[in-house]
Amino acid sequence: MATAPAPKRRRYSPKRILILLGVLAFITAALMRTCSGGAPIAEAPAEVATPAPGPVDCKRYPFKHFSKHLKDRLPDYKKLSQASGIAPLADEQALDRALASGRSGLKRVDDNEALVVQEMAHGHPYLTPVAHQVLLDIGKRFKQKIANSDVAHARLKVTSLLRTRKDQRNLGRSNVNATKDVDAPHTHGTSLDISYMRFLSATGETLELAACQQVFLAETLAEVIHEMRQVDKRIFATREAQQACYHLSVCR
Repeated sequence: MATAPAPKRRRYSPKRILILLGVLAFITAALMRTCSGGAPIAEAPAEVATPAPGPVDCKRYPFKHFSKHLKDRLPDYKKLSQASGIAPLADEQALDRALASGRSGLKRVDDNEALVVQEMAHGHPYLTPVAHQVLLDIGKRFKQKIANSDVAHARLKVTSLLRTRKDQRNLGRSNVNATKDVDAPHTHGTSLDISYMRFLSATGETLELAACQQVFLAETLAEVIHEMRQVDKRIFATREAQQACYHLSVCR
């Protein structure tokens, strides 16, 4: 039987080999552009974004209504404030002299983890030592009461402290709700205002709160003040409707 002839090997000319190599190089370059520049493959983000918080479950906040107890009237404690505080100072220069002498009878109020003192156009961050300690105690007890809530990071916003007579006079001119009495309790260093409408973050920004969270914080603050007043009858407090703050005077 005749043997089948062996198949002929296909030979490529050098020209054809060069063409094939060129085609391969073109395809390779195109693929590289596709992966890095032409149509980039999406890379995983370096950090995963924190998911947006879900709706607030208002059922978790217990109902409180302690602010109704804070209704002391100025005539009830003005004389006690005068007797327990400093003599009103005429203006900022008089305050500076009193502080420099070391005999002012005042203690500076600074921010801490529980409270922030806002900048005051008509006031200064000072209180009598007793009022200063009461404010610190309020902040501490407030933080303890909210420690297990989802707003445990909230801090109190202190809106007003000591005023000179000039401060009180100027405030009375610019704010129709402020008393024009230049011997008002704020001039004695016994008095302070804490917002019940605004609460601050750990870095000092106003917190964005659901209505039930805001009410919970406001009434928890009122609860703290009410409990302290039950023990110390020389702490007077009023829920100010116009100024959205709790006004306190510590008259001892």
